[in-house]
Amino acid sequence: MIDIAGGLAEYAAQHLKTAGQQRATSVNDIIDNPDYLAYRFDFGQETIEFLPTSRAAMRRAHSLSRQALDSGHEGVSVPLGQLAPLLADGGRAPETNPPRFIFHTAFCSSTFLSRCLDTDGVCFGLREPQLLLDAANAKRLQWRSPSTGMGHEELARLALILFRKHAAPGEKLVIKPINTVNNIVTELMQMTGRSKALMLYTGARNFLLSTLKKGEPAKHTVRSMFDLVRCDFPQLERLRMSDTIHLTDLKVIMTLWRLQLEQASSVLQYFAPRDRMASVYGERLVVDPAAALHAANRFLELGIPAERLDAIAGEHGKDDAKVAGARFSADSRGQAYRKVEDFYGDELDKGLEWMTRNNPGTQLVPELPGPLG
Repeated sequence: MIDIAGGLAEYAAQHLKTAGQQRATSVNDIIDNPDYLAYRFDFGQETIEFLPTSRAAMRRAHSLSRQALDSGHEGVSVPLGQLAPLLADGGRAPETNPPRFIFHTAFCSSTFLSRCLDTDGVCFGLREPQLLLDAANAKRLQWRSPSTGMGHEELARLALILFRKHAAPGEKLVIKPINTVNNIVTELMQMTGRSKALMLYTGARNFLLSTLKKGEPAKHTVRSMFDLVRCDFPQLERLRMSDTIHLTDLKVIMTLWRLQLEQASSVLQYFAPRDRMASVYGERLVVDPAAALHAANRFLELGIPAERLDAIAGEHGKDDAKVAGARFSADSRGQAYRKVEDFYGDELDKGLEWMTRNNPGTQLVPELPGPLG
């Protein structure tokens, strides 16, 4: 770990000078320099790692992981105690120029929407920052800092304070957290005053097919998501590994989908009537991206010019939102889905039947509260 008090200036001068970045000489320089991303929280050491990167790299990345950012630089670890005073700085409060949020239940075009709304001079997007997931897991752990007394809500608030610098003057920050952050949606909305948010979702069959077409890595990812999300439900958090390891992939996928829809519906029931959150069925972004983008722009009060949105819809509508250089079309996706259906055959229908049989009243193509106008 770097000795912040004694060696930060020397370290920054020798190791962190990159093109377009200012040389860091103090903790405050790192906190306020937009070329340092507040990347992750170390629960054991109680430090936040700041990762040297750039605005362009964050804009390219589909998620703010070290791999996606392609950062070969070492991070700088800052003790939580040196960052805690920021919580009392009224000028940095998340309520002033609050971020907008794109929440989602995974595999429902949220990355595509985030990329489209990431427009230079108007909005800047942060996709799946790890630090917010750390705050979400802090809630699951009922964590409280031994050194500062901070709890999970203060950690989430600190993350939003540290993210503010990435939006240039006159820009709005649009944050798309990973779906396993949905357990702290209420806290994030409450600490940002009148901030607005969208909640994207999809139907059971789309979620199932989207997972399966990505192969074994996606199945492992979904199991990891399930292990986190089930901690948010008292009736499931005490399940032993032996209770879940024998669940088939299809049952895990379907259960994760249902739990996420329950979380999404709950926060929408509270925030949608207050005109602070709207739901978006993800397929709407596939069928008519331009109309969906205009509606999102209006609801989130972003101020992106209409003609610019039309151009963005045409430009990004042909690109894969997560795979650089790859192309996307509804037809090619449909072909991939049909291959999955041919491979799994009756298993797919049996998985959907299992879901509805064990969860009476569950709609496989749900309509969540507060649909985006």
